[in-house]
Amino acid sequence: MSEKPLVLVTGGTGFLAVWVIASLFQQGFRVRTTVRSLRRAEEIKKELRQAAINEEQISSLEIVQADLLNDDGWADAMKGASFVQHVASPFPDGLPKHEDDLIIPAREGTLRVLRSARDAGTVSRVVLTSSAAAIEGGHSHATSESNPYTEKDWTNLNSNQVQAYAKSKTLAERAAWDFIDKEEKEGGKLQLTVINPVLIMGPALGTNASTSLRTVSELLEGNTPGLARVSYGLVDVRDCANLHVLAMTHPAAKGERFLCVGEGCASLLDIAKTLKKNFGPKASKVPTIVLPNLLIRGVAIFLPVARLILPDLGLEKTYSNAKAKEVLGWTWQYSNEQAVTASAESMFKFGLIKV
Repeated sequence: MSEKPLVLVTGGTGFLAVWVIASLFQQGFRVRTTVRSLRRAEEIKKELRQAAINEEQISSLEIVQADLLNDDGWADAMKGASFVQHVASPFPDGLPKHEDDLIIPAREGTLRVLRSARDAGTVSRVVLTSSAAAIEGGHSHATSESNPYTEKDWTNLNSNQVQAYAKSKTLAERAAWDFIDKEEKEGGKLQLTVINPVLIMGPALGTNASTSLRTVSELLEGNTPGLARVSYGLVDVRDCANLHVLAMTHPAAKGERFLCVGEGCASLLDIAKTLKKNFGPKASKVPTIVLPNLLIRGVAIFLPVARLILPDLGLEKTYSNAKAKEVLGWTWQYSNEQAVTASAESMFKFGLIKV
């Protein structure tokens, strides 16, 4: 019986990346992953055990050192790989000192991965994790069930409302499509598929929790006196990982981007109510008062991290997952409540919440 294809997953210590690795193993693929430091190799294996991956598969995981900021190690990382899941990308805890601190690593790292995949000669498709931030930013139009954000939308980089993270994801994705267009014109065979997730929640597998789970920890720790009037599209990390693997091999995914959203949007108040409902005394510090927009804007003058939510303040957003459903047959399995609850449960389990 022939061996299953080898898949390279970049940034294997990441919240989404380790779930992608788990999903690949569950479907029988061989997996290699990159880390910036080999000292974190055991951390990945420990997290895969939390995802109920068997020891034989865990011991088969190849872990190589490679950094998105330089060329060292990427040729070896790509050797013999049939597919690449490029998941690694910087995600900010706050506003960077300069937007290029995010933009350059995201764009140049993506191009480095694509060049290395092309040069390897064995890779047929790269699945790039972009973001809904490359779709929704800088638009003044309202969205609704009848007029949602779709894969046809692109962030408007001319808007002064677009912050560094959204710029970095947009420019990195644009650079990837430009690279593939050029390759195709020159007779290249490398394929690209892009996944654009909304806010990813769900269970962490260890202490290396994603920045995207910070919303939950901030609420549970009572680090804010009230709630901003903001809403987020949500998807569970397990559903998102499943879409990544599906998009890797499905013939119709070639040259396409897919918005990755589950049940839909949830406001901060919705998230707070879920925590209150499911965690009782543990959620005693979770606020349920919605603060006026004017107050949030005032706080943001003195608290830089608060500026991250200003473009979304008071906006209702709707996202469509119709393309992923219709083209790939994907559907979400975990509701917003399940995703938020699993996030909190795992963070309590690993001691990531101070209550």
